[in-house]
Formats: sequence, structure tokens, C-alpha cells
Amino acid sequence: MNRVDREPAFVLHRRPYRETSLTVELLTATHGRVAGVARGARGARSALRPLGQPFVPLEVSWVRRGEMATLTGAEPVGRTGVPTGRALWCALYANELLLKLLPRDVEESEVFIAYAHLLPALADASRQASALRRFELVLLNALGVAPELDVVGEARIAVEPDGWYRVDPVRGPEPVGGPAAGGRERAGREQVVSGDLLRALAAGRELSAEQAAAARRLMRELIEHQLDGRRLETPRLYRE
Repeated sequence: MNRVDREPAFVLHRRPYRETSLTVELLTATHGRVAGVARGARGARSALRPLGQPFVPLEVSWVRRGEMATLTGAEPVGRTGVPTGRALWCALYANELLLKLLPRDVEESEVFIAYAHLLPALADASRQASALRRFELVLLNALGVAPELDVVGEARIAVEPDGWYRVDPVRGPEPVGGPAAGGRERAGREQVVSGDLLRALAAGRELSAEQAAAARRLMRELIEHQLDGRRLETPRLYRE
């Protein structure tokens, strides 16, 4: 039997199980994404009641023999506020990304750190776009599927700030002739983006409003490539 005590964690998803229990998906600091059962967690006096609240930093304990852990303790730590309004939708989107792209039981401490930084950043509307793009890139990098955005090809030629590029999800930036389309749609569904934006994303810099729109389209393409036909529900529900 494997026992873990007071592991830093966030609840990504929870679902009622039987009369008073929950099944829970956790993002943990050193164990990656962990699935578990919290028996009696919906009871009024249960010590596991904090597992019913996403976006709150917790310390969680569990024991485990098979695929599912049995959660034995959960205590809130810190004072991170629960997001509201658009910030809530952004946080739900981040959770859905983790659930669909991050395998269980693979240690990805950089993803946990990025998520812990993302939640408070979402409270500032002016930082939401930049914070989400940084988080998306950290996740893709941790999965080993993010193209390098600031270099071109095997020769690793630096992206020019005033150049224009299309970004292949596998090969990365590819120069396009001239500034045609200025970062908007070109030749059907193909998108081109500025070298300055690619360098900003690679460096994790804050994005301007114009850059944020182009970055959102670019990251959507990279993520959809990894989803391989699976659909993200959070953006659709937000638009509706």
C-alpha cells in the first residue's frame, strides 16, 4: 500500500459517488494528476469536505493500492480566492485542458507551479490573456509537444521580430513571404503571426490587446492538434 501525507494539490474535477462520497481528480505537486475516492466527503462534518471546492490550494493525504486512491485528509492552505466572472471560465478551461491532455500519475511539477501562478493572475482582467497563454505553453512543453516558437527549422535561426510566420504544430515557425495578411487569416484557414508575438510568447512576456487575439488563435491551433478531434466544452459553453 502506498501512503502519501499532506501533498499540495488542487481539485480539478469532482463528481458525486454513492450517497455521500465523491470521486475526485487532483493536480498534485509531485504525483501529477491523481484520481481518488473521498468517502463521506459530502457529509456535513466530514474532514474531506474541502475536496468539494475547486481552485483552492489544499494539502491532501491518501492511501493507494490500485488505480484509484482513497483520500483520507484534505486541508485548505493559503488564501487564494475562488475566481468569479470571466476568471472562473478561464480557470474551468485550464482544468479541462489538464483533464484532457495531462496523463494520470506522471510527475509534472512545472505544470502544478504554473497552475498555482495562473489562478491568482486571472483575478486581474488585464493579465488574463497573457497568463492563460503562458499556462498553455507550459502544459504543452511539459508534454513534450510544444514547438519552439522563437527559432526556425533545424538550423535554429532566430525568429525576426518584424517577420511574419505560419506555425506548424510539429515543425514550428515557417517564414511566409512579406507581411501579407498582417497576422490575420491568409489563403483559406492558414494563420500567420508576427515574429514579435512569437518571441513574446516564448519569453513569457505580457501581451498587448492585439497580440492577445492572435496568440489565442495560434494556441487554439496547437492545442486542437494535440486533442486530435476531441472537443473542449468550456469555450463553447462560455460563448453560449
